[in-house]
Amino acid sequence: MKILLSSYQCVPDRGSELGNGWHWARALADCGHDVTVLTQESHIIRAAAPPDIKFLHVDASESPLRRLSPFLATASHYLRWQDAALRYVETQPQQYDVVHHVSWGSLRLGSMLWRLPAPLVYGPIGGGQTAPSNYWRYFGRAWAVEMLRASTGSLLKLNSRSRETIRNSAVTLVTNSATAVACQRLGGSDVRYMLADGLPGNWLGGARPQPTGTPVVLWVGSLLPHKAPTLALQAFAELRRAMPARLIVAGDGPLGGQVRTMVERLGLTQDVQLLGRVPWTDMKGLYDSASVFLFTSLRDSSSAQFLEALGRGLPTIALDHHGIGDVDVGPAALKVALPQRPRDLPRRLASALQTILCDHEWELRSAAGVNWAAGHIWPKKAAAATEIYREIVKSPPGKQDGRLAGSVG
Repeated sequence: MKILLSSYQCVPDRGSELGNGWHWARALADCGHDVTVLTQESHIIRAAAPPDIKFLHVDASESPLRRLSPFLATASHYLRWQDAALRYVETQPQQYDVVHHVSWGSLRLGSMLWRLPAPLVYGPIGGGQTAPSNYWRYFGRAWAVEMLRASTGSLLKLNSRSRETIRNSAVTLVTNSATAVACQRLGGSDVRYMLADGLPGNWLGGARPQPTGTPVVLWVGSLLPHKAPTLALQAFAELRRAMPARLIVAGDGPLGGQVRTMVERLGLTQDVQLLGRVPWTDMKGLYDSASVFLFTSLRDSSSAQFLEALGRGLPTIALDHHGIGDVDVGPAALKVALPQRPRDLPRRLASALQTILCDHEWELRSAAGVNWAAGHIWPKKAAAATEIYREIVKSPPGKQDGRLAGSVG
């Protein structure tokens, strides 16, 4: 089939949303599709572009909001890019069998490509989930923005871009149940679950023995309020009171200074290593050298790092909500429910960390993680998408049965 893949960000050799469009394009082309990628101008992509994938490079003018708010400027640029991308494609003679929008995977920002004369697959998207209000202290000054984000969720029916995208998509793929509910309320006719992220086949490790020596807790992510890196530090401090351990933090962001200050205040300078941003191509070694992965996001659609860790056979501790709460990974992860009193959570996370490090089930958890992650490699996701494409091309627009199906990738 001739597939138009829409990916605002499309960067080779990257994980998470930055690289998802690239991996989608490669996997779909490997399935035999004629793939055209609609993306931004990028010298990296031009240099690395494989000959069997076409790239349409479209850019948009910078937002006038840039000096007022980087967040609003980024969203504004994305909306401008959508409009420019639609205009550009409409001038091209090429026709497509299916349009698939993969990046950004946003419930609120939509995609204008439903206007094209081809069925649209929208997603996987997230955005229906909200941070628990009693955990506002972890957001600090950013809580006002978080509240604004949450309030816009109740006004989605007034958001024409979101409403029209969901109503006019042949299939909407969602990453968590909260987003599924929101899409169904907006009139989505066919809403299905699919994990947002995937793994290259060669990422998968094997079940391995538990590392020896001082246990290493690994935390990976941007140092942003909703990722709650300070919660990870508090949990680690509780763990250190019970046993020797080290914490490695891989990632950078606006909370970098706050994280460094808390490390010193908690007396963890000798036990915590702050690596800053680590290239994605180097992350395998970090996962392989760790004893347990800690995921503390208070709001997330799902998590690329959660999948990456399990793909390397690294047992995981995570909060039992949002996208992580919706997946069943068996013994590979211990999920910790959020207590009503936030001050109780670090101790509960530390207890879960100690369980994985000391209960003699480490190898079983490692094998379960690899087994689950193997279902989410990019070739399998592309095969699942291909089945969706075949289904909707055969079905007249508007004739798909409304449903929320199980995992398809």
